[in-house]
Amino acid sequence: MASIEKIAKLVNWDDLSVFLAIYKTGSISKAAKLLGRTQPTISKRIENLEYRLGTALFRRTNSGMFVTDIGQAMLTHVNSMNRAAANIEHIATGSEMDETGDVFIRCLDGLVSDYIIPRLADFQSKNKGLNLSFYTQNTHSDDMSHNPDLIIQFNTNKPMEYIANKLGSLHYVPMVSQKYIDRHGLPKTMEDVVNYHLMYLRHSGLVVSNWEKKSKALRDLVTPSLSANSCGVILSAVLNGAGISMLPTYLAKQYPELIIMDYDIVYSYQFWLVRPAHTQRIARVGKVADWLGDMFSSEEQPWFADNYVPPEIFCDNQIIKPS
Repeated sequence: MASIEKIAKLVNWDDLSVFLAIYKTGSISKAAKLLGRTQPTISKRIENLEYRLGTALFRRTNSGMFVTDIGQAMLTHVNSMNRAAANIEHIATGSEMDETGDVFIRCLDGLVSDYIIPRLADFQSKNKGLNLSFYTQNTHSDDMSHNPDLIIQFNTNKPMEYIANKLGSLHYVPMVSQKYIDRHGLPKTMEDVVNYHLMYLRHSGLVVSNWEKKSKALRDLVTPSLSANSCGVILSAVLNGAGISMLPTYLAKQYPELIIMDYDIVYSYQFWLVRPAHTQRIARVGKVADWLGDMFSSEEQPWFADNYVPPEIFCDNQIIKPS
């Protein structure tokens, strides 16, 4: 095992924080702004670190800085050190029991805009001084110096020291609006759907390879008339008659004008609350985690149950079947 003295000569936390800032922002200038330092200082620090380690950590290109294979291998350990530093800060400042302050949440795009935010005002009224910062799986946080305290995602992939708890399941069915039907009619079968305007969500975290073979083959044949990495864009397009898309059934409860196409096709995905283990000791994070857990409880919200509950059980939306 390398001695503390030898390790200290090779790297220190300040060097690694510079490395992490460059990785997260993709440039020297943005890293300097993030850390509140000058660009020459950041450039010199990373050059010195690479010199002491005897290897390049980044590839410099006109499009930005990208980690090398060695740099990528370092990331897991550097992120662990960053989380450990945050733990030390929480302990030292005695902030663990404080029920006010900031909580950073990375969340699935659609759940933030369509389900969580409409319920935020009530939570805020009961928890003054507790500030939530949301960013989606499709974007980076504006403040890259903070790792998320809570993550809502479609899988349980996580660092070893994180904890994952299932929140519920999302069930996707094809939906359309009356505006679209009036203009274009409807496919008579799912095979006929290739002749209509289909819309897809990109980079959603949904695993297409898990779809049933027939559905995956059908999707591979279709060129979408619209694709976007925002659930809000796809939902707005459906509501305004631009096409047909797979949407989660909870939206039928919120938008009575959505028409459900009962074509015997449902895609179901579990979603999870993932958090660093140390956040279990932080009162304000616990409050937010409990709020999210109650929000997605399938006892009161059957659309989040693991087993698919047909929308006609909980809403009055029009349902159409193939002719």
